[in-house]
Amino acid sequence: MTKPITKITIVGGGTAGWLSALYLITFLNYKADPNKSKCDITLIESSDIPTVGVGEATIQNIRETFKSLDLDETEWMTRCNATFKIAIKFVNWLGKNDVFWHPFNELPEVNGLDISHYVVDKKLKNPDFDLQGYHKEVPICLAKKSPKLGTEDDYKGKLDYGYHLDAGLLATYLKEKAIFRGVNHIVDQVQDVRLTEQGFIKSLKTENHGDIEGELFIDCSGFRGLLINQTLAEPFISYTDSLFCDRAIAIALPTNDEKDGINPYTTATTLSAGWSWHTPLYGRSGNGYVYSSQFLEPEQAEAEFRNFLGEKASNVPARHLKMRIGKNRNTWVKNCVSIGLSSGFIEPLESTGIYLIEMGIQTLINCFPDLTFNPIFRNQYNRIITKFYEEIRDFIVLHYCLSQREDTSFWKANKNHSAIPESLQEKLEYFQVMSPNLDGFETNLLFEDYSYFCILSGKEYLPKNSLPILNYLDVKEADKTLKNIIIDAQKMQSILPKHYDYLKELHQGKLENFRLLFGQNYRQPSMLVTK
Repeated sequence: MTKPITKITIVGGGTAGWLSALYLITFLNYKADPNKSKCDITLIESSDIPTVGVGEATIQNIRETFKSLDLDETEWMTRCNATFKIAIKFVNWLGKNDVFWHPFNELPEVNGLDISHYVVDKKLKNPDFDLQGYHKEVPICLAKKSPKLGTEDDYKGKLDYGYHLDAGLLATYLKEKAIFRGVNHIVDQVQDVRLTEQGFIKSLKTENHGDIEGELFIDCSGFRGLLINQTLAEPFISYTDSLFCDRAIAIALPTNDEKDGINPYTTATTLSAGWSWHTPLYGRSGNGYVYSSQFLEPEQAEAEFRNFLGEKASNVPARHLKMRIGKNRNTWVKNCVSIGLSSGFIEPLESTGIYLIEMGIQTLINCFPDLTFNPIFRNQYNRIITKFYEEIRDFIVLHYCLSQREDTSFWKANKNHSAIPESLQEKLEYFQVMSPNLDGFETNLLFEDYSYFCILSGKEYLPKNSLPILNYLDVKEADKTLKNIIIDAQKMQSILPKHYDYLKELHQGKLENFRLLFGQNYRQPSMLVTK
């Protein structure tokens, strides 16, 4: 007979701590059978650790997470100054003032093949063919349109989307929800960690609340890894031989949204030793420079970044952040699970930080132990989480290792001296022969064929020849499909509201204006899927 865990203690707040607390209280207590076991969940956070309220971006998966937690989309978006994100715009990654895009939506299939194979064929036959022309999201991004009309349910839109949000405000919002649903909140300093004879965590000694016991401990203490690294001495595996960027500078800037509109996309622009993010929030923008300390001192990086942002940033304070790039060898050790930055981090490119928090806590629910802590659960959890991290690492390395730039030492090093993981090297050899079709490599990938193709085509890394099977297939259907993508994009542009206008109505509680305006006139374009 199992011995249920009844006491969970979380160390650390922020997005990782409070999302973990809310998820656990929701699925173990709030939505659970009232006649089954209950869990006492306590979160301890220090009062002297400031919240970094930089603009943060997410991927689309967060919608399912927030929906499962019964969070009202309008409520949390207005509380967190959130905006919609339907793509990432990459600027100057080839060093040619070039632009390419990574939208969220996927491409259709023709004759059982992803249409990207036909696109490659056209490019190889005609070098002037525009590889970006098949993204129906691009003209919608450039027109600064919303992915939602206002007629849809929460977390559904006419295009797939994620968000830009204020991470500090999100943590506060999640905290309120978690406490309302029953999480115990303690503001205190953890002074010591007491272990059992078997090396499991028994209790935490705090400055003002004495010993706080637990049966399962969640480490959300950030890069310091108070429990997982400092107490249980779990080794940290660095990825800095493949990913050089280990520092960031963040500067928030005011915006005139009514005049300039709001981009529904993140912008990632390369600089001398890394890249700059631009995440548009409602009322301001989040801006940052992700760079490598091997190639720039903090003062040099800040000077370069301020020059890039221009006069508007001259008197705005900057936050300097150090990043620990890599992951713990094991993210679950004994009776301690590390979530968020205490578990690992793979730099901000492609916005996977919050996703890894989501996957960490969701996987824990699926592998949830009892008091015997059977190692089968722990081993399975560690295998799954390692797979998440390594897959994301490979995808991020892809952005750098295909660089042809040699204009700075940083870009020369990425081209010539970065360590390409073996798992990625195998894919790169494969991509020289055919467009991404990753079913033979792994399943349940975060970044699937379309995402790889967006980056590979943007980096001009294409197969040397067309897919042989195309010699036998009629391409007329593919041409028709590509033409329909352009037509659907035009239809979408004509019916979707401006991003700023939608968000303004959202903040003023007047979304019914859009329902009245668009509800009668909207006709679903032929290829669009409401997700």
